[in-house]
Amino acid sequence: MPNPITVATYNIHGCVGTDRRFDLPRIAEVIESLHADVVALQEVGDVRGRGPAGDYASELGRRTKMAVIYQPTMLRGERAYGNAILSRFPVVGSRSYDLSYGKREPRGCIRADLLLHEKRFHVFGLHLGLTRREQRAQAGRLLSADIIRSAAISWPLVVMGDFNFWFPGPIARMVRRSLIDVASVLSAAQPSYPSRRPFLRLDRIYVDDAWEPLEAHVIRTPLTELASDHLPLVARLRLRPTRALPPGTEEGEVEALP
Repeated sequence: MPNPITVATYNIHGCVGTDRRFDLPRIAEVIESLHADVVALQEVGDVRGRGPAGDYASELGRRTKMAVIYQPTMLRGERAYGNAILSRFPVVGSRSYDLSYGKREPRGCIRADLLLHEKRFHVFGLHLGLTRREQRAQAGRLLSADIIRSAAISWPLVVMGDFNFWFPGPIARMVRRSLIDVASVLSAAQPSYPSRRPFLRLDRIYVDDAWEPLEAHVIRTPLTELASDHLPLVARLRLRPTRALPPGTEEGEVEALP
């Protein structure tokens, strides 16, 4: 039986905590405390002047000793803001998808192609918009033939991030047609926002049927309540032995890293 892995999703709010203080080392401390193999991060960086300019993603990777893939969705001079994936597994490829909708805030999805004991799997990290119309368009795009559905044909996949919807509805059902909401399967709804008094389930982890979900929970501690306005969501997963995995990559999908 393959060993389980731990994945997590965490909206770090530009490294600005609920005390309104910028503190990147504090976010790195939270990430390390999760003991996760793969972490999807949202709101990485700053374009509003709340913190200093800099490469937040690379610095978090350096502090946590994890490989980094970064997808800026907004750029202003030397400042960037977007999604990142941190991984302890080898990264064999990556790809970014633009999920922007109309004149709303630019949004995106980043994909990492990772190697687990010579078996490959996809991790998608994303941050959806705030309105239902925007979310519906973005979820439809994600489940279109050239993104999640085509990826799921060949490799096991994990999709996680800040989905910004908090109640059962058409957007959630649309996503769940192809994927399993790990937190729903394993426990009651686990709110992750706002971190000091959480009551909204904005952060979610979905997997396909190649995975056996073992555990999922929100990490609520004095540190996580302070470090960001979201709490991290963590899940333990195990690859099902019955899933046949192809040895190569699907043509046209994987962009090798330099």
